[in-house]
Amino acid sequence: MQRGELVVIASVITEAELLIRPKREGDIEAEERIQDLLSEDGFTVLPVERPVARMAADLRARHNLGLADAIIVATARLTGCEAVVSNDGKFRRVTEVPIVHLDDVASSK
Repeated sequence: MQRGELVVIASVITEAELLIRPKREGDIEAEERIQDLLSEDGFTVLPVERPVARMAADLRARHNLGLADAIIVATARLTGCEAVVSNDGKFRRVTEVPIVHLDDVASSK
């Protein structure tokens, strides 16, 4: 991303999810690092719009995903993302967009 070779798209829901732990622990430095990362060139954070909400409802119905996860996948699908990067095993049920599981990547090295 920093070399301009990769564009990262995230839902505003991803931002909310990333900030939960630092807020819960009162870790202001971690909050700032997350906010700085999400503000870097090549990183776009998108709002939840109605097409995303409708697709998220469909994904929840078909894959029994939680609302936040369904919104993240719907955002990726509707923006043409090549993959969703996650460490959440629930995403393994998703077939609409490729999922890159961090545990799988780490264990293959």
